[in-house]
Amino acid sequence: MSLQSKVIGLIITVFLIYGTFSYTVQSRLIMPSFTAIERENALEDMDRVFFEIQCETRHLLTSATDWAAWDESYQFVQDHNNAFREMNLNDTGMSSLAVNLLYFFDAARNQVWGRTLDLAAKEAIPIALFPATLPEGHPLAALSTVDSEATGLLLTELGPMLIVAKPIVTSQNQGPIRGTVVMGRFLNAATIAAISRQTGVKLTVSLAQNPGLPPESAAVLAELGAFGKSLIREEVNQNQVYRLFPDLFGQPALLIRVDVPRKISARGQMSVDYALLSMLGAGLFTLSLLVIGLRGLVLTPLRRMTQHMIAVGQQGDLTNGLVLARRDEFGLLAHEFDRMTQRLVKTRAALIDQSYQSGVAEMAGGLLHNIGNAMTPLKCRVMNLSGAIRTAPIAELRMTLTELADIDTPPDRRGDLEQFLELAGLEVVTLLDSAVVQLAKVDQQVEYIRKILNEQERFSRASRVLEVLPVAGLVHEALELCNGALPSQIHIEPSPELAAVGAMVGSRVAVQQILINLLKNAVEAIAIHSLPLGTGRIALKASLESGTGGDRVHLRVIDNGVGVSPESLSHIFERGFSTKTRTTSGIGLHWCAITALAMGGKVYAESAGVGQGTCLHLLLPHAKSPPASLLATGG
Repeated sequence: MSLQSKVIGLIITVFLIYGTFSYTVQSRLIMPSFTAIERENALEDMDRVFFEIQCETRHLLTSATDWAAWDESYQFVQDHNNAFREMNLNDTGMSSLAVNLLYFFDAARNQVWGRTLDLAAKEAIPIALFPATLPEGHPLAALSTVDSEATGLLLTELGPMLIVAKPIVTSQNQGPIRGTVVMGRFLNAATIAAISRQTGVKLTVSLAQNPGLPPESAAVLAELGAFGKSLIREEVNQNQVYRLFPDLFGQPALLIRVDVPRKISARGQMSVDYALLSMLGAGLFTLSLLVIGLRGLVLTPLRRMTQHMIAVGQQGDLTNGLVLARRDEFGLLAHEFDRMTQRLVKTRAALIDQSYQSGVAEMAGGLLHNIGNAMTPLKCRVMNLSGAIRTAPIAELRMTLTELADIDTPPDRRGDLEQFLELAGLEVVTLLDSAVVQLAKVDQQVEYIRKILNEQERFSRASRVLEVLPVAGLVHEALELCNGALPSQIHIEPSPELAAVGAMVGSRVAVQQILINLLKNAVEAIAIHSLPLGTGRIALKASLESGTGGDRVHLRVIDNGVGVSPESLSHIFERGFSTKTRTTSGIGLHWCAITALAMGGKVYAESAGVGQGTCLHLLLPHAKSPPASLLATGG
């Protein structure tokens, strides 16, 4: 992903996080505040409805107070005079009071006069709300002081009715109390509509004890449970507020519902939407400005510098400078980069010269190291031959020949001398035969050194000549060449797998040198470990491995020597690195690694740690599937 994409992605991510945060704040904090205000307003609307009903009741109570505190009413409940009845207790009087019910009870709670009137039709309503005598403790009769009053709601077969009652006293509001005036007014559709207009809400009144109540209203009624409690049901477009209204006896009488449109929430949601849209627009505008600014100020010059550096890395042309006419950090960086490339041109030229000298020195070091490895068994053979010659009875033979040449030597002595001469001659013949064998091996070792020199000479002129090498025979040759350097106390264990894997592709002398180096390294590891005499072991194993580049022969030289620590394991093939004495050059394994790599293989090592032995691995192409590159180039 380009830096421009990352920067744009980062900016978009920042805006998305900010937008998510803003949306969360508005949906979790601001919108709930609008909803809370809306709920409060809905409850206030319900309070206003109850207040209007109470106002209707207070108006009715005012009329009842005027009739109750009146000397003529005071006199009427005592003498039941017809003059008062004909003058005041008629339809005209009730219509002027706008009451549907007017009753007089005396002090004994007996009904003195009563009438229920349909104000629209000016006709009596045939309903009986009260018995002839009110029972003791009835709310309308339990008025014990001149200032007592009773208000409430009665459910009739014609609908709910607001009821008020005042004690009958004199016009001076003095007792004793002679009875009770009861007035009522239907809470009908007209009254409810008037209350709805006055409060500005949609009002619905239902009978709480109506068996035909809708299930929703019945569930609300069950949930309310007590007077004075309001229940709000939130719908999509409105809030429905419910509250119970009690009757005169304190029982649930009416279920009042107020429908309040959710205008506040709608406006709040609209404000939130506008805020989010404006933020989105501002974000897109800001993002565009940032992208344009970043592209012109940062991303474009940075892309030019990146492309230039990639081209320099791919083509290696350090002469083409980066021209970036800017006075900011990019211009300074481009200028310093051009200066750096100029210094690199000079450094590269010096490095090429130094690399040539180093390559010559490394080839010479590898050559000397391999010749040193070959000289060790040669030296051992020469020393063995020299020791055998020194043990020959040459002086004795000279003395014997001198005595035999003397004519004065006695016959018996001459016979002993001739017998000794015969035995000594046989010993010398055996010694000479052995010397011939040793000299042949010395000649083989000298020939091997000559091949190393020839191989080095060919390497200096061209690539190595690769050939098909039988694995078992090659290992046998390597063991023969370093026979003098392998102590007899160390058990060499070639595996039958060596013959089973067939042949590999490589340079015979080079592979022999690698194997000799690996064997010599194993011998030194066993010697350092100081194992009991005769317990040192070197196993030689082989297998075939398949890979994308073809099959490869996998040779393993496994010893039970001192092992390699994890810290040193990754460095043992580096030039000059050695885990042994300071006298070692650290060239052998390094040379093995680069030589195997040149032949399309590799060398690596494994060890479980110090004291756990080491396994040195050599992988080279199998003769049946050598890499195409090796076949094409001949090495």
